[in-house]
Formats: sequence, structure tokens, C-alpha cells
Amino acid sequence: MIELRSDPYVLKPRLAPPTESDFRVHLNIGWCRGVLFNVVALKNSVAIVEYDAILWSEDSIMFVEYKDSVAAYKGLSARRIQQMDSLAKNIARGLGYRRYCFVIVVKDLQEVTSRGGVDVIPLYMLGSYEPAFLSTYSELDYLEKLMAKYTREEKPEFVKDLEKLKKMIETGLA
Repeated sequence: MIELRSDPYVLKPRLAPPTESDFRVHLNIGWCRGVLFNVVALKNSVAIVEYDAILWSEDSIMFVEYKDSVAAYKGLSARRIQQMDSLAKNIARGLGYRRYCFVIVVKDLQEVTSRGGVDVIPLYMLGSYEPAFLSTYSELDYLEKLMAKYTREEKPEFVKDLEKLKKMIETGLA
């Protein structure tokens, strides 16, 4: 059995429910280097979150939650979705990925929506879904915002210093 560690998390496979066969058929794996299905994340040996698929490439990782009905999706609170997204970001960062994405896929959903700040897409659109990756490093995101702010304020020398700092951080992450 494969087990991935991302302190303090341990990722382990779980049994696949038979209701997920449609989900697997529609999943676009052309962009990724690997896939794990039905993964439970444990913290201190306690299950805290389950993902129906985790897909990864060289520097990006995508976590997918699948719901086999709109009713099952509606039973998922926005707070829980935000927790799952936050845990995905922490796990991705712990595994060394710079970018991550968490998406919810719902069978029989009619249109793309968002809940808890997370993309929610219909199952039929999964095959053509282009992940919108976010940075696992909030510090780099903040630097980007500062650079945009000081660019608008026409302070090029300050932007130049921030760009140097960003490159130094990114070099340290590589």
C-alpha cells in the first residue's frame, strides 16, 4: 500500500465506492504525471479529510472532491469546503508543490458555480476542465499584490527591489 507523508499529514488510499466509476471516466489526466484515487489524509492517525482524486505534475497538484448527486453536494457546508481547500494547500506545500487546486465535481449539476471560494463543476465538464492553480506560498502572493500596488503608484525602484526579493525566495524554493 502506498503512503505519502507531508508532515503532519499522512496520505493513504481507501476503498473506492462503486458510485465513482462515472467520475473516473470523465477525469482529464492528460496534463498530469500521476493520479491517486480515494485518498484519506490523516493527522496524528486521525482521518481529517478525504479526496476522491489527487493529480499532480512537476510543480502542480490538484485535489478533487466528487459528489454523485446535487443533494450530496448541497449537504456539504461552505465552511467544510474551505477547510478541505485549506488542507489541500497545506498538504501541497508540505509535499513541495508550488501550485495547487481544489475543485468539487458534481454529477447532474447543470452549471459551473463556486462555493466557499472553490470551483464547483458539473461532471460532464470535467474532461475539459482547466485547473486554476493557486500558489501554495501566501508570501509570494502577497509580494505580487505589493508589486502591483507600487506599479500603479509609479514607484519602479521599489517594484524592482520586490522583484529581486521574489526571485530570491523562488530560488530558495527550487
